[in-house]
Amino acid sequence: MEIIDAPESLLEAERDILRAMSQGTGEQTVWAEGIELLAEYSFEDKVHQLVFDTLREISTSTPTIIREQLPACLTRKGFPALDLEVFLQPHNLSAEQAIGLMRALLSKARHAT
Repeated sequence: MEIIDAPESLLEAERDILRAMSQGTGEQTVWAEGIELLAEYSFEDKVHQLVFDTLREISTSTPTIIREQLPACLTRKGFPALDLEVFLQPHNLSAEQAIGLMRALLSKARHAT
């Protein structure tokens, strides 16, 4: 999967990955793959990094539990006013596309250093 080098494309890719991790895809969840593949990735957007770290702490791939626990976990961390709907909105990624996008982000980050 191709990532366009424009900053807004990178942020959109991060957001789409977090949506897929939070909600799963039509075929399966991709939470575990995201946690594994992006463990060393530094998200460009600080809110994206915060959401990723919180998803890792919730430690489940079940979308209903993520939806219930994400706001509470972020509130306990001192971020009660974050608009999380952007991460809970529908997405059109298949599992294969989401994992490919994760790999592309990781590859881009490795080549940037």
